[in-house]
Amino acid sequence: MPLLFTLVANAAATEYKLAPGDAIEVTIEGLPEWHHRVPIEFDGTISLPTLGTIEIAGLTAAEMRNKIAAALPTRLFRERTPEGREYSVLVLPTDIAASVAEYRPIYVDGDVLTPGQYAFRPLMAVGQAVALSGGYSTIRGSHATADPNQLVDLREDYNLHALEYVRETVHLSRLQAELNDADSFEENIPATQLIPAANLANVIQSELNLLKTSQESYHQEIASIRAAMKQADGQIAILAQQEEKEQSGAQADAQELEKLTTLFEAGNVQATRVSEARRAVLLSSTRQLQTIVNKMEIQRGREASAQTLNKTANSRRIGLLQDIRETSERLAGAELRLRAASEKLRPGGTTSPSEMLGTAAAPVITITRKVDQDWRLVPADEHTELLPGDIVKVLLPSNQMPGPAAVIGEIDKTPQSRQPAEQSATVQTHQKQDRHTTSAKDASKSEFD
Repeated sequence: MPLLFTLVANAAATEYKLAPGDAIEVTIEGLPEWHHRVPIEFDGTISLPTLGTIEIAGLTAAEMRNKIAAALPTRLFRERTPEGREYSVLVLPTDIAASVAEYRPIYVDGDVLTPGQYAFRPLMAVGQAVALSGGYSTIRGSHATADPNQLVDLREDYNLHALEYVRETVHLSRLQAELNDADSFEENIPATQLIPAANLANVIQSELNLLKTSQESYHQEIASIRAAMKQADGQIAILAQQEEKEQSGAQADAQELEKLTTLFEAGNVQATRVSEARRAVLLSSTRQLQTIVNKMEIQRGREASAQTLNKTANSRRIGLLQDIRETSERLAGAELRLRAASEKLRPGGTTSPSEMLGTAAAPVITITRKVDQDWRLVPADEHTELLPGDIVKVLLPSNQMPGPAAVIGEIDKTPQSRQPAEQSATVQTHQKQDRHTTSAKDASKSEFD
């Protein structure tokens, strides 16, 4: 019988029938603006422009598409281009595409770490739903007599430590990406450490924003230094050319002075010509020397920029390595705290679902599924495929629970536990004491009256 139910369930999965809560996406080929995503209302209908209200609850995806196509006869649609021109589009029923955009969620309850509502994905199996809910946990059976507030505190501690662990993991991934000068990183979140998708998305987006800002700031600083170095290289090249020209001019002036001095000694030129030549030699030598000084100053500035570039890169690398070391230490501490919080939630010091279940024991899994208008209980295992709206109930065998054995009744009945004789006697004693106390109070009240 369980095998038969499983085969029926898997066969039904291929012929899933739509129900209120599913979201439908409808498009028309050739009309980019005609794209609508609508939910199935409680009455089983959807509302589409130009088509009106269509009842699709209870239909398969193929039947839904045919019914929507049948509701739209061949007709012309008027479309307008961004430039304002109008054109006609002939739409045929075959141009309509309709699909399921989002399914109803599934629900996991029983002996799992975090029961609740989870998004459905096609071909999803019971084992995947259990993994999403944090895995098997006997917290309800092992802490049946514990303070509910204490259990809430333990679970809150576990969730906080899990969030801390995920934050440090994503932060470490971002630092490593920044060290490798990458623009993005892979969030290596262990599959066993699941946190709400919204929280995980916020953590990842925050680190991506920090990575982008840090990379932009670093690249701008490096680009500024390299621009200064490039400008210095251009100035050095110009001064080098100027130095060659001035050196040639100084040599020519020196040769002219030597020639005029020889003529002056022979009495062929006046002394003023020699004096002018000497001044020209002095001026050209001064210009050459000033050019050499300017070039040396710019070269020193360029060397300082190169040192600043290396220092900036090295300082950033050293800072990132230090942050990675500190983050790794915090991550190790967060992992230890998370493991300790997980130990508190699991009985007997077990550390994995396989240890809790043992090698021979298997969980009792049932699926509550709505077929047509009736709710049915379907026996299942970890490989059974789910349908949208399924309610998965997980019960661990009583021999896996520490302390008094829990009495597990039929699948459709709520498990009940019997009180030991001593506990019943204690309860009766307290009840007698309460009756005596109440009688004494009533007597006192009557006497006072």
